Amino acid sequence: MPPKDSQDITSHPKGSRMKRLHLVSACISALFVVACGSNPSKPEDHTPKVPAGSTIAVVDFRDCTIPDQDDCNGSGDKVTDIFMDQFTTATVFHASKLPRPVGVKAELGDDAAVAYAKDKGFAYVMNGEVTDYFQASRGTGWWRKERAAVAVRVLEVATGKILYVHTDSDTANNASGTPNGMFKSMASNVQDDIENQ
Repeated sequence: MPPKDSQDITSHPKGSRMKRLHLVSACISALFVVACGSNPSKPEDHTPKVPAGSTIAVVDFRDCTIPDQDDCNGSGDKVTDIFMDQFTTATVFHASKLPRPVGVKAELGDDAAVAYAKDKGFAYVMNGEVTDYFQASRGTGWWRKERAAVAVRVLEVATGKILYVHTDSDTANNASGTPNGMFKSMASNVQDDIENQ
């Protein structure tokens, strides 16, 4: 008669052995994933769009040009100020606002923006346009949508090369009061992208 221990081992059903095998395999897989995962002590690699300490000249954005939309008037200056306010928190770059050298609704090509910034002694320039700015009237109901949209480019003055492009648009219910909050969020996204955070 075989020893009792031997009987106990061989008396386990085959399915029970398979379950144990699957459990062991799952545990090994989990340990492998943890061991091969990202190393929390290794810092993330950030590659900013401009060298640390650079100053970007921010040319006043063009007003949106949607026909018969009164909120477009003055929108370029308003949105540029929002971006400038956000950029005060930047850790990689500084920003310096430049007045628009053409009319508020006139197009300013990137080549012209580069030449303008070069004449002012800057190595980098941001050129852009507000493409929508709409604030719903309070009396029209909370469901009436506020709208905000912008397009910006950062260029290297020495080469005229575009280093970064960002196009964004958003809507919010009338209760938000103004599109400015949406533009602030866009400015924050642009800052993070330039600093590669």
